[in-house]
Amino acid sequence: MATVLVVDLALVLDQSRVGAEAAKALESEWREGEKLGEAEKQKLLARLQSWRDALREALVARARPLLAELAREKKADLVLERTGLLWGAAEDVTQALIKKVDAGGPLKVA
Repeated sequence: MATVLVVDLALVLDQSRVGAEAAKALESEWREGEKLGEAEKQKLLARLQSWRDALREALVARARPLLAELAREKKADLVLERTGLLWGAAEDVTQALIKKVDAGGPLKVA
């Protein structure tokens, strides 16, 4: 039987320390812009959405090789995204991946 691992990437993005810190930075920027006029708020929102996308891409890029490392360590034949798994016996490695992602320190996105 194949060894199957699952990971919840949404949790990695939202519950990792680096993901949470990135979200707080975005939220802080948005709060600072609350005093702006409507047109400026729209520009800020677009900038923040772009920044959010870049941060998420950076986090996933960091997580991908770490997930491959976990898969090799556990001699997995297959890794699935948890939200797509409807039924099956699989080991959830989400928390292990979050620890590895956080070990890399804050995300750096220009």
